[in-house]
Amino acid sequence: MNHLGTRELATERLTLRRFEIEDAENMFYNWASDPEVTKYLTWPTHKSVEVTETIIKEWVSQYDRKDFYQWAIELNDLEQPIGTISVIEVKEDIEAVEIGYCIGREFWNKGYTSEALREIIRFFIVEVGAGRVAARHDINNPNSGKVMASAGMEYEGTLRCADKNNQGICDVAYYSKIRSAALDEADDVEEEAPEAVATKVMGEDGVMRNVISDETMEYVGILAKLELSPEEAEAAKKDMADMLDYIDKLDELDTTGIEPMSHVFPVNNVFREDVVANGDGSEATLANAPVKKDGGFKVPKTIGE
Repeated sequence: MNHLGTRELATERLTLRRFEIEDAENMFYNWASDPEVTKYLTWPTHKSVEVTETIIKEWVSQYDRKDFYQWAIELNDLEQPIGTISVIEVKEDIEAVEIGYCIGREFWNKGYTSEALREIIRFFIVEVGAGRVAARHDINNPNSGKVMASAGMEYEGTLRCADKNNQGICDVAYYSKIRSAALDEADDVEEEAPEAVATKVMGEDGVMRNVISDETMEYVGILAKLELSPEEAEAAKKDMADMLDYIDKLDELDTTGIEPMSHVFPVNNVFREDVVANGDGSEATLANAPVKKDGGFKVPKTIGE
């Protein structure tokens, strides 16, 4: 891989940049001091701004390393960091990186994290040359899996008792995006609709459910000529996923021996068959012509004299 370090990246609503010491207070109050944010993370809730500042100083000291990646997720409208996204493991021998992220509770369910993750995936595959970008989450935190699916990652499986976080030993679900799939999608994106309407994600009840990606929702908006706010898009994604979940349930029905029908009632074609006929010069055709000439309509000039 051609490591490039923590370069500044940009999306429609976000700037992904290096942390600065001055970010300590925003990081502390926006997410690091919230036990709900750190509930399923591997690092403890920060007890003071000083703790946060110490962590940021450590990150800043490593920014000269080309294989160190730690971004602040800055909301452009707010002009302050609302979360972080980083590489938690690099595997040079297989050209793979694993991503971790967290974002302030106030900014949940607005699509910011998946927007940031999508850009990070693009950066590593297209610019760094990674063959695999992976992420994982505690199965008791399915919303994190929805972020991964929304960013275009595919669910690979769940490992039992394979990780440990602030809740103790846990089962973890793995997602990934591999280079060949990402490049194929990039070649097709301008010509075709998104191939996958939805990605399967394991829910809290252990049942696989559909999650609509941001790309799919954006494409639907283009087709319908609708400009959806982030809140409207999230609501529409949920409605579409619910419909697909219901269709999946219908697919489970055993319809063996049931005769298929195209319609409940008999359908007859009430339209006449198209017959090609030549009506040029017909008196009936010319009867209502305001001006006639040589057996046809005389069309008045509209341009020039």
